Amino acid sequence: MKKLLFLALILGSTCLFAQKTEQEQHLLDKIHKVQTQQAAVVKEQTFDKEINSSQQELPQSQDQGIISKVIKEKEQEQLNAEQQNPFPPETAQEPKTQEPKTQENSPSETPKEIKSEQPKGVSLQKQNQDPEGIDWISLLKGKLNVKMQRRTNGISTPNLTLKFQNVYQSLFRNIPWLMGGSADIYVYQNRADFLSHEPVASSWSGAFFSPENNRIVMYDEPDNIKKMLSQFQHELTHLFVENYFCPKNSAKPEPPVWLNEGLAVNMEDITNNAKGGVWANDLIVMNILPSPKGPAANFKLPQPVSESSAQFIKFSDFTNNNSYDSAVAAGKVEDWYLQAYAMVRFLFKPYNNQYPEKRIQFEQFTKLLNTYHNKKDTKGKLLKDEKGRQVKARTSLAAALKQAYGFNSIDDFETKFWQWLYSYQAEQRAKLND
Repeated sequence: MKKLLFLALILGSTCLFAQKTEQEQHLLDKIHKVQTQQAAVVKEQTFDKEINSSQQELPQSQDQGIISKVIKEKEQEQLNAEQQNPFPPETAQEPKTQEPKTQENSPSETPKEIKSEQPKGVSLQKQNQDPEGIDWISLLKGKLNVKMQRRTNGISTPNLTLKFQNVYQSLFRNIPWLMGGSADIYVYQNRADFLSHEPVASSWSGAFFSPENNRIVMYDEPDNIKKMLSQFQHELTHLFVENYFCPKNSAKPEPPVWLNEGLAVNMEDITNNAKGGVWANDLIVMNILPSPKGPAANFKLPQPVSESSAQFIKFSDFTNNNSYDSAVAAGKVEDWYLQAYAMVRFLFKPYNNQYPEKRIQFEQFTKLLNTYHNKKDTKGKLLKDEKGRQVKARTSLAAALKQAYGFNSIDDFETKFWQWLYSYQAEQRAKLND
């Protein structure tokens, strides 16, 4: 009898436990379902938070007629667990590719960068994986994660990590608001290993950056340290600029090409001299001609001091992203880079001082170009894609220039630029003759 009671008690407890377990599991399933829905909402709202936060960083005195405050209300029943692209399909960006870089001799016999297309069919290294087939030594961890190939011959650049840190500090003094996150730096022991292990590296390339892997790949040049550091500062600028304007998986469009390259060349030029190097010198001594189609076509040139010359493109044409390809086709790549350098120099650091005089304006300018608003049609009606989402548009260059600098148009920007350049050239050339 006692055994029967004992068995009955065990059976009863088991049933109660099973019932309780079933209830707990049901509750856990409900919690998991709610969490999944909340995760979908968070994913759907991420881009809006980026937009709102970027707008809040801007000065409160913005002209609201130029920059619309984005408040996008979404009905929760339209949300689902799939991550939605904040841009319409026709404006969604293709995955970025590695951009090999090289340098050629400028008119003043100093290396400058020439941009090239990535070879088709070349796959990138997987993210967070070291390039394969190399014995890598970790030299530094932090904002810069530096790894160098273990040397089998020759000598390395002395204090390389310290030199890289100095480059980072140089950028931080100039463009701190652009420098989010960290960067992985891989340094091959020599050019031969760099070319043999990196399929995107052409025979003329010295370094390249990969925004997908957040890395810079280059090779050690102990016999040409200045050139190596200039390339490093150029590529590091590119990496931070691209991460600022179009973080991975954000689907945001890339930064304007002229701004991206112009800023990188500006930073490259001050690597070894805070007052600038070859680009700063070319800006003074070269005879730079305005476009015959532009507003400064009839401006009088300063007294020449050299026979070297460059022809600039009308600014409204130059700021189109296809202007670089047109320059390549016309054999005017050097002129294109000098113009990108000069335009950014005027907006950011117009004179030969160590620190940029227009940093606050330039910071506001870049933030404006990284701000989005709801796009409207010609009748002022909000545009929506086929899924009912509001179409986003980046702040236009003309609006950003007006907001940050007070230029009434791109032509006004061009006119003010030439007034500054010719006045600056005349002043600096007079010093050369003293």
